[in-house]
Amino acid sequence: MVVGAGPSGATTALLLARLGHNVVLVDRARFPRDKACGEGVMPPGVDALRRMGLYERVLATGARPLRGVTYQLPGARPRVNVPFPVPPGGGPAGGLGVRRTTFDAVLVEAVRDEPRATVREGERVTGLLRNASATVTGVTTTAGEILGRIVVAADGLHSPIRAWSGLSVPPRARMRYGLAGHWGVATSARDAITVTLAGNHEWYEAPVGPDLLLVSILSYRSRHPVTAREYAAAARRSVPALRGAELVSGPLGAAHFHQRVRTVAEGGVFLVGDASGYDDPTTGDGIAIGMLLAERLAKHASDFLSGRISADAAAAGYARDHAVLVRERRRLTQLALFLARSPSLGRRAIGRAARNPAALGKLVAINCGYETFRDLTPRDWLSLAGI
Repeated sequence: MVVGAGPSGATTALLLARLGHNVVLVDRARFPRDKACGEGVMPPGVDALRRMGLYERVLATGARPLRGVTYQLPGARPRVNVPFPVPPGGGPAGGLGVRRTTFDAVLVEAVRDEPRATVREGERVTGLLRNASATVTGVTTTAGEILGRIVVAADGLHSPIRAWSGLSVPPRARMRYGLAGHWGVATSARDAITVTLAGNHEWYEAPVGPDLLLVSILSYRSRHPVTAREYAAAARRSVPALRGAELVSGPLGAAHFHQRVRTVAEGGVFLVGDASGYDDPTTGDGIAIGMLLAERLAKHASDFLSGRISADAAAAGYARDHAVLVRERRRLTQLALFLARSPSLGRRAIGRAARNPAALGKLVAINCGYETFRDLTPRDWLSLAGI
């Protein structure tokens, strides 16, 4: 039983069905559906698409290849271009800019094509079912009950299942929010994500179609926040490519990103994707890490469902893998937020990286899971400090 048909939930359902298990995937939305998202699939997520045999199908939707990230200050000076690193085992080094309406639809259709999978759209989960020992045995929905040997919560940042199962931890971080809109801009010359550090907020630009540019803002709740009503005017002032461009859709918003969990698996419930804990969208790795976590979850869940290990062993194995996958990325997110909210430090770091981008390149490699913070040298830390 998988609740939530976004990238992490659909990937989990698809892989479990391919491993020979009966799966029900339920979502309250009907696909295609839109949502606020950075719409970048980092290189590890692209590798996951290739492993699932879906890369070409996603590319055929108009997804744009991404070769790296450009960091800059307002006015585009200074700026530094950081290419995505080559994976440790070799192979292509690139990400994808995707439109969630088409990307999610590809994944959901792949699940629908599996004989052992059932997709139920437009059906909201309303509660959990438990047995006498308090183990979760299924869910209640607006259409009835669905039983399952495990319940996978892939129901997003503010996961109801995480709360109902007692796995949530109250957030303590300062509140951040984001707005994202799509603009009619020619993107044939763009092959990178552009990040502009602007003091208490950042602007992100990503090509997600042949003539479609995603422009999003991430900000702290400040005295003068950019609201949805002000988004278009603020974007045109801040992003030169938008002057004279048409706002095609949006903006859509999201907030309260920082979420923590007591554990990612317990009592028949497994959390995956944003539901399993989240920091901030600033590093753009949400889709990719959700798919990587889904791969690990599917492996441990399949071992349990096939009788090779116990439920407790499956939960413990997934928790270990989850910790390994997110630990360095969470440290990177905290560093990125520290740099983003300090204009003077951000200015020095980008100015230093424009002359020598090696240290910033290592941070991108950490974000991809190819390196760790142990690979940063004292010289790298001095460079990141703009020294």
